[in-house]
Amino acid sequence: MTHYSLIYAPDPVLRAKAEMITAFGAELQDLVDNMVLIMRQEKGVGLAAPQLGVLRRAIVVEVAQAIERDGELIDPLPLTLLINPEITPIGNDKADGWEGCLSIPGYRGYVERWRHIAYTARDINGRPLQGQAMGFHARVIQHEVDHLNGILYTDRTDRIETFIRPTAISPPDDVSGEQ
Repeated sequence: MTHYSLIYAPDPVLRAKAEMITAFGAELQDLVDNMVLIMRQEKGVGLAAPQLGVLRRAIVVEVAQAIERDGELIDPLPLTLLINPEITPIGNDKADGWEGCLSIPGYRGYVERWRHIAYTARDINGRPLQGQAMGFHARVIQHEVDHLNGILYTDRTDRIETFIRPTAISPPDDVSGEQ
């Protein structure tokens, strides 16, 4: 297996548009295996090939078990691979929500996204697939598809005051034992 590593902003690869995938075979499988491995190791819920320095249109998303995030219960989402994904909003509803990124570690920002999307893509064998996603799952897919177009979540807001280091707002551990 080829070894890939995460790349971090401001690496210019993160600002480049990824190319369509036309060859479905062992090389693509190797890339996808690495994407899944790294996403899980880093405890992410999504990863795009450009985040490994590979300008190809592939994303993986997964919520392995139900989680609570920002007061909302997020249902599990089985491992999903989308090759050459295209998304279309369903309806006009958007929602603001916190996002982070494995390529911008240590920060979160408040970003507006479509609540409900439809997507078309290819699977690992090049067969067409389609589906819909709502809420957090739709947010993750939109975030990862943005990576394929050289867009970072920091580009999706003009309110710099919404960018935080989550550790900065967490109460410190009380090591003194005092109340």
